[in-house]
Amino acid sequence: MDSNNSPVIDFHAHYPRQPDFLPRLLEEMDRAGVDRICLCTAGEGVDMEPNEKVREAFQQHPDRIIGLGFVQLGGDPPELVDELHGQGFRGLKLHNPYSGYDDKAFYPVYERAERYGMPVLFHTGISMRTPADRKRDVNSDRMRPIRVDAVARVFPQMSLVLAHLGVPWHEEASTLARLHPNIYVDLTGAASGGWRANKNADFYRYHFWWPGGFEKILFGTDILKVEEYVAAKRWHDGIFADLHLPADTMRKIYGETAARLLRLP
Repeated sequence: MDSNNSPVIDFHAHYPRQPDFLPRLLEEMDRAGVDRICLCTAGEGVDMEPNEKVREAFQQHPDRIIGLGFVQLGGDPPELVDELHGQGFRGLKLHNPYSGYDDKAFYPVYERAERYGMPVLFHTGISMRTPADRKRDVNSDRMRPIRVDAVARVFPQMSLVLAHLGVPWHEEASTLARLHPNIYVDLTGAASGGWRANKNADFYRYHFWWPGGFEKILFGTDILKVEEYVAAKRWHDGIFADLHLPADTMRKIYGETAARLLRLP
């Protein structure tokens, strides 16, 4: 992709507990042509580094790494958002809420995100299985895309990004992106799993058919295996080459929209 000097930003990536993950990730980002990356955890039981390690990463590499702070809805107090904002996190990541995303008990979290201008990356759709699912009380129905419909209406100044296009409720997610000015989606996820499956140019033509539809998409990888990073980037490059989108739309997908939502200098 010719970014015309616009930064390429990966809006969705995790920080797994793996030896030398961070230096290896930075090397693979260079190989893939990715300038900056949003790192986050996804809560307990998923073998990822906590918010504290994410903070250390973006403090060590402020020109490459952007922090999305994880909040456990129904577990963490709303004041955690104040702390994360004060620590330099640019956005929030939500996953496995203890009730649906539209539970009014979570509104104090959303109120703070809106106030601080922190975009919120919602895991939407089916959640992967883990050995800790019973303890974590995982229920994918709480994370259906439609669960953010009310949130987008009540908090119109908050930017909501629906991860995974709500797999398998793709049409539900893309319809919300069409109707709500403050809802976006990322590129990660597919019905049969992984970043490769069930995605091609026709898939995106079907789901983003309206004028300006492709401008509601953010580039993201959700990669947990750093050795797959370059392949994931090139896979998406190939899809969008087949779509023959205008250069300005490509720049928005690959970084300009993310930079605007994150209020990057």
